[in-house]
Amino acid sequence: MEGQQRPSSIQLLRPEVARKISAGEVIERPSSVVKELVENSIDAGSTRIDVEVAEGGKTLIRVTDDGIGIAPEDLEKIFLKHATSKISAMEDLETIDTMGFRGEALASIGAVSMARIVSCARGSDRGAEIEVRGGDRQKRRYVGTPEGTQVEVKELFYNIPARRKFLKSTTAEMSHISEVLTRLALSHPEVHFVFSHNGREVFNLPSASSLKDRVVTYYGGELAGDLLCVNSREQGLEVAGYTLAPTHHRTNTRMQYIFLNGRPIRDAGLTHAVNNAYRTLLPPGRFPVVFLSLKIDPSYVDVNVHPTKIEVRFREASRVYGLLLQGIKKALTQFQPGLTPVHRPDSRIAAAPSSSHGVSAAYEPGASSCAGDGAGVAGQLLPKAHATAPRVEDTGAGHGRFIQLHSAYIVEESPKGINIIDQHALHEAILYHEIKSTIREKSLSSQRLLIPELVELSHQDFFRILELRETLERLGLELEEFGINSVIVRSLPQLIKDVDIKGLIKELAEGAEEGSSCDQVLDRAINVMACRGAVKFGDRLNTQELAALLERRKDDLPHAHCPHGRPTTLFFPLEELDRQFKRTGK
Repeated sequence: MEGQQRPSSIQLLRPEVARKISAGEVIERPSSVVKELVENSIDAGSTRIDVEVAEGGKTLIRVTDDGIGIAPEDLEKIFLKHATSKISAMEDLETIDTMGFRGEALASIGAVSMARIVSCARGSDRGAEIEVRGGDRQKRRYVGTPEGTQVEVKELFYNIPARRKFLKSTTAEMSHISEVLTRLALSHPEVHFVFSHNGREVFNLPSASSLKDRVVTYYGGELAGDLLCVNSREQGLEVAGYTLAPTHHRTNTRMQYIFLNGRPIRDAGLTHAVNNAYRTLLPPGRFPVVFLSLKIDPSYVDVNVHPTKIEVRFREASRVYGLLLQGIKKALTQFQPGLTPVHRPDSRIAAAPSSSHGVSAAYEPGASSCAGDGAGVAGQLLPKAHATAPRVEDTGAGHGRFIQLHSAYIVEESPKGINIIDQHALHEAILYHEIKSTIREKSLSSQRLLIPELVELSHQDFFRILELRETLERLGLELEEFGINSVIVRSLPQLIKDVDIKGLIKELAEGAEEGSSCDQVLDRAINVMACRGAVKFGDRLNTQELAALLERRKDDLPHAHCPHGRPTTLFFPLEELDRQFKRTGK
């Protein structure tokens, strides 16, 4: 029939096309290459592994180890699909105890890059090398080289432009590589790891005798005193490691490190068990930090679920989850919370223009106030609040009498009843909408710090915050790279100038999500800044501060809810109060 489309004939893909497609199952980005190569080095019994990358791994990835090496005759097979030394029969899949076993990683890497392997088997007097370019292998050559193996991967996806153009920025790819190496270094503390980027060392982790020593070396001694030991076991199953006291928590589950028989894994049931153990101990939307190692008979777990081997399936899942939950809850009994500190307001609310108090000594005086803060009052500070008994005040400034209760709530008289206000939620909502309305027109005004703040971050968060640098500059927050894994903050937006800078930067970094649009990144940053810049639940405010906060409510901005969705104000009408007090007949 004319115009009718004929069905396409079915044909087998050419081998070179099939190789490139199948490579995508394992090799998604540079961090995938790093993961596969380092896992091979671990399986080779290496005591030291050096990882070098350039331009976030896009132009070069080099992994060098001192493991058992590869015999010259085996190099000929090294880039063939499903070539492996780790399994040989179906039964082996039931008892896998190595990091890798599928045998498709090197074949996939070789199909989409220019790769080279140099290796010398332990005890041999010479080694050999072989190269592959887009899946085409060169002949093996004998060379002199130390015992161990070096794999060099250049120009990843050079022969698949569509894949290469979708690689992210150098800092984004480095964040992923850092995350992969963090998990492998934590799961194998006995191995000495060295990681460098563009010729500069990112971290150097000597071999450690325990997981705790590796955690303390990697994250710093400040965590050492808050690590709670987890040790729970029953027949054929053991959960050991550390969980952090509830004083440490994050905006996501990125710092929940769980290892199964030395393999970093991700499992929704285990994550649920961890979070459930802290359910009554953390604020909503916050997640605990854990470093946990599970040991289980390999025959009771299927690690052959996903090509990347990060997802697993347990034969007795409920028993595993129950033991994990029990172990963490037992560990948390070691936690002895101290007295809740009394927070000072840190002068984060604008005072009236007539205030005689100057700007903080940590800031340069004379900078102009931010647009939209009303009569230039955002640059002024308030005197330190005194813990005096609450008093009802009437300032005649457009609102009724008010009083602060429990250093958390403001009770305000209104013409038709009373408002009960959550001071943190209200201030957060005000800051959020002031910042957002200002940047619609232009970048926020900033004020430079006389003494710049140095912030040390984890390796992953360091690269995440650098990725946000351009967005943060629009918000008046200027930072720059300063040494290894540190940034220096030189200015802050005026609206939130008295704030815990280190806490702000860390929360901005840990909440960064790849794939977010510019608007989503910006909104997330505004949200964090508003929350961090607002007065806290528990801050004692004096009369001036209370009045200033209530004055900053504007009719044209929505303040009914904070950015987290919590109400800022509960209104109780006089009619309801009269009814409750049986005054309905008045």
